Amino acid sequence: MRKSLPLGQAIWYYETITFLLAQLNIKELVMRKKTLFRGSIAVSTAAILAAGVLGTPARAADPVTITIWTFGDVIQRQLVQEYKNLHPEISLQIKKSDLDPLNGTNMVTACTSKTGPDVVAVEVQYSGYWRSYPKCFTDLRKMKTSETNVAAGIPAGKSALDFKKNYLPWRWEHGVGYDDSVIGFPTDVGGLEVAYRVDLFKKAGLPTERGAVGKLWPTWEKFIDTGVKYNKKLSAADKKAGKGFIDNAGTIYAAIMNQGTEKYYKNDGTDAGKLIYDTNPQVKKAWDTTIKATELGIGTRIGQYTSDWNIGMNKGTFATILAPAWMMDYIKQQAPDTSGKWDIAALPGGGGNQGGTQLTVPSYAKYPQEAYDFITWYLAPEQQLKVFKTYGLFPAASVLYNDPALLDYKDPFFNNAPVGKIYAAGVSKVKPIFEGKLQRAIDQAIGAGLGRVAAKKMTAAKSWAQVLVDIKKVITN
Repeated sequence: MRKSLPLGQAIWYYETITFLLAQLNIKELVMRKKTLFRGSIAVSTAAILAAGVLGTPARAADPVTITIWTFGDVIQRQLVQEYKNLHPEISLQIKKSDLDPLNGTNMVTACTSKTGPDVVAVEVQYSGYWRSYPKCFTDLRKMKTSETNVAAGIPAGKSALDFKKNYLPWRWEHGVGYDDSVIGFPTDVGGLEVAYRVDLFKKAGLPTERGAVGKLWPTWEKFIDTGVKYNKKLSAADKKAGKGFIDNAGTIYAAIMNQGTEKYYKNDGTDAGKLIYDTNPQVKKAWDTTIKATELGIGTRIGQYTSDWNIGMNKGTFATILAPAWMMDYIKQQAPDTSGKWDIAALPGGGGNQGGTQLTVPSYAKYPQEAYDFITWYLAPEQQLKVFKTYGLFPAASVLYNDPALLDYKDPFFNNAPVGKIYAAGVSKVKPIFEGKLQRAIDQAIGAGLGRVAAKKMTAAKSWAQVLVDIKKVITN
């Protein structure tokens, strides 16, 4: 049994048809094979009006299922449901995988076979790789938004270039192919700050007010010094239990690397860039600082995203976490009873970033138009603001950075910290960095090297020598 249309939808139909009649003669309108939705059957003007206003049965648009490959919490359930409410004819089939298989083997296989999803999430560390293969993606400069989301504030007839102004320029570039095609829109920017336990700082005799805490560590050297002071306040029992200042000292490496202007590649005007991993002083600085923090023992050596890490959040095993904005929600989910005990302070050395994703439409997508309409809606500033307030992903839509709705937002879980203002200030200091094709693989080789030192399997010097050997294998294969 079919139900009559809700009043709001009936009014929308009526206004849409009125608009169309003003521009087309009735005969042309009747003969159209596609009217409001993809795949709808031609109907007369009278039938459309009757369906909307009188409540008689209407032919629904053909159902479409958009398949989305993603990882982590890039696609949020609240917005998925909201889009389904807006478009009952659209189903969103979400497939979540771990990052490396998704952006590695799975996407390579899909591009090679030309079969796969309608939307796929590409993380920043893989952006350099996939920008090298723009033919695997639909060029969003050539797409146009349909009328399907006009009522939701997305104008029809807009290409990716019309939306570019809404986003951070350096985040937008992560979704631009080396042939200048636009392969994806940015979801978020992983603004990085320091989450700290107010109660544990107080117990250690350290300042607890977020401004005073930030002043403890204007530099990474001062951050390490603070960690040493904190650890000296721990009891013998606490030390035996493996407690420490920071969850894992190894996280310092990525934080420092992302505060520079170059990583492993230099933008020399070519698509590939020039490898500088062995000559860039920022790499040496990040490595040496992380090694120092590790050897001084300010970290707990607990691996992030492990069960021990989750338990540690609850038990106060560590007092600080280098926290991208998106990690705030993770802390809430894993340690709900610690609400009000956490706060957010500025990152040593200025602004920071960790992570970020692009939503792309593969060239082999079955429903490229519907996929494009979805991502332009999902990643619009209004939706990015909702996602930040609900799940903590900080908007890549820089048009929000002066919006009181963002800047005035405070999070009760984090001691009512003005997280919108804090993360916006940090993100604004981040400088663009050229992301090279094999960046993820180089990061993994260096991460393994730091792990060997932390596990006391190698000295720092021997481990770095091994890192250089491992990277050489990666770049020559």
